[in-house]
Amino acid sequence: MLLKTKLIVWDEAPMTHVHAFLAVDRLLQDLTKCKEPFGGKVILLGGDFRQVLPVILRGSRTLTVASSLKKHALWLKFHKLYLTKNMRALESERDFGAWLLDIGEKKSGSTIQLPLQCYPSIQDPIHQLYSDIDVSSVTPQELKGRAILTVNNELSMEINNKVLEFMPGNETVYKAVDMIMSEDPQDQLTFPEEFLNSLTPTGLPPYELKLKIGCIVMLLRNLAPSKGLCNGTRLIITKL
Repeated sequence: MLLKTKLIVWDEAPMTHVHAFLAVDRLLQDLTKCKEPFGGKVILLGGDFRQVLPVILRGSRTLTVASSLKKHALWLKFHKLYLTKNMRALESERDFGAWLLDIGEKKSGSTIQLPLQCYPSIQDPIHQLYSDIDVSSVTPQELKGRAILTVNNELSMEINNKVLEFMPGNETVYKAVDMIMSEDPQDQLTFPEEFLNSLTPTGLPPYELKLKIGCIVMLLRNLAPSKGLCNGTRLIITKL
């Protein structure tokens, strides 16, 4: 199919890591036996570099910019076409569209200082969601429609610990066992146990899992799908 393809349309290209373009470039060259960029195929990229760039896990601004296609020599081989008219904007919204375009090009707008109420402390959403319920006798029906969304796991854990502090009862802490599955002594020195304990990989619980009777937990594995115990299922702790 790739050999017969004459045109490849790549949408939201600015969000793609440059390594993906290089991989496709090499793949098409190998398949077509042609050393031209992308094996001589026509590649149509679409997107706006003023929007989201490649997302680099814990990456700095410099690393994010360096991961963009525009910072690679391959970008020089593309012919650039610029769309200057928003075909989807209504006549009544043309001024608004032009204003957004000016902001993207740094022709308009200044630094906006948000009021303090836009920076609530971490207790505010907790108080707003749970102040009207009795945590000592809460029911699943009272909790199923309440959730706090966060942008990352670190903030989620911080909020979870705050909620746990408000709950009555004794706290039980379960600690994980972390180790390097390698016989190389250098690996043991490079990744000590203290470092492993500080990590919280996606899909795994934290090193110190703090629980109380009545708190909510979420399954991270498919334990028993036939019984509804699947990844993402919310449960209430009844015994520790």
